[in-house]
Amino acid sequence: MNKSERRRFLRTGAKTIAGAGLALGANPWLTLAQAADSNFADGEDYRALVCVYLEGGSDGFSLLVPTGNAEYNEYTQSRRELSVARESLLDLTTTSGNHDSLGFNKHAEPLYNLFQEHRMALIANVGNLIVPTTRGEYEDKAVPLPAQLFSHSDQEIQWQQLQGRGRGEQGWGAAAAEHFSTYQDRDYLTSVTLDGSNYWQSGTGQRPFSMQEKGLLDFAGLDMFNDWEKPRAEAYRRVMQQQQNHLFSSAYADIQNRALRITAELGAILHTNGPIITEQPEENSLAAQLGMVAQLIAARGQLGMRRQIFYVRMKGFDVHDHQNQMQPWLFGELAEALSYFQTTLDEIGEADNVTTFTASDFGRTLTGNGDGTDHGWGNHMMVMGGAVKGGDVYGTIPSMGVDGPDAVRNGRVVPTLASAQYAATLLRWMGIPEDQLHVVLPTLQNFQQTDLGFLA
Repeated sequence: MNKSERRRFLRTGAKTIAGAGLALGANPWLTLAQAADSNFADGEDYRALVCVYLEGGSDGFSLLVPTGNAEYNEYTQSRRELSVARESLLDLTTTSGNHDSLGFNKHAEPLYNLFQEHRMALIANVGNLIVPTTRGEYEDKAVPLPAQLFSHSDQEIQWQQLQGRGRGEQGWGAAAAEHFSTYQDRDYLTSVTLDGSNYWQSGTGQRPFSMQEKGLLDFAGLDMFNDWEKPRAEAYRRVMQQQQNHLFSSAYADIQNRALRITAELGAILHTNGPIITEQPEENSLAAQLGMVAQLIAARGQLGMRRQIFYVRMKGFDVHDHQNQMQPWLFGELAEALSYFQTTLDEIGEADNVTTFTASDFGRTLTGNGDGTDHGWGNHMMVMGGAVKGGDVYGTIPSMGVDGPDAVRNGRVVPTLASAQYAATLLRWMGIPEDQLHVVLPTLQNFQQTDLGFLA
């Protein structure tokens, strides 16, 4: 085999593996001895974590707004024409009573209803931090800061890896998947993405199983149900099942045969189960992704799954322009999708077993740049599910003043909670042992509070 033929062979193999959505890789991070010590090694419970990534930097300060007279006036002075009108805010009542005079954007009313039903919590002013940081420490450069703050690509990596100042080797979702994959009947379904590759699920070992909102990715040109492609598919399968003499071709055949088996098996289960009864919102990509997540969760008993992580993504949150027109639509579509997903989980009896959380590059600036906002820092996040201690706001609502104690550089709000604290709370609920949380999240040791308390 010459060099050009070998390159073509590798490209073909990569396309086929990607088309099958195959997750490869053993678990180098966890030994069988560690497995015996897991919080759920002897249990039959199921838990899933669903990451809803809001690409571009969602504007949490348009979602949750202080409504006390002084606080709202400060907010409107900073945001001016981009302020959410008082009549567009739904008054929140929190279970703890620690946060008075807050309003929730009415364009996300389905999420407001989940909050009032105590099925969703709000996590205030979360962001990428290496150590606790104040405005003064930021301005004096007295503390280490995440690399390339306010850059989309860098902060997306920071959020999804949480490995410290620079880029790490794996995301915290990948580390969790490596921990749990040992216990699964089908380890390749421990980590599933509905939006292709991402840093949260990428690592040196376990890789995510890739699907699309309509189901499995197909082997290109090898559709057994297509009369034109069926002979080619049958011939390909026969070739892959032949005895291979060369080490490289033998490994390639093993991978392809495994991919074919996985695709056929999972496809048959999803086809047999049929669609879930909840009516799916039309023209809502996020809802479609979450609908497929629900289909997989509904099949978890047949698949022998006990722990899973899922990744979905909604785009469009980088509102530098036309924010007043775009933001209501974004919140409306997000709320519709998340509410649909929670209703579906109720109907299949999995609401208590699934926790859904939002993440994003960063928040938006308090100041406007015309008819939009720029890249910020701290942001408000949402967590929903039956295990969530809902109906409350966790953390501290920052000052909305551009020149106030909580803002730097044109109204970028300094986070008061670290993304690592947020992630640790989620992973602890999933069953990551305490002594491993600091391995998965190296900066967690820099923060006194490692459980934010929003999960039972």
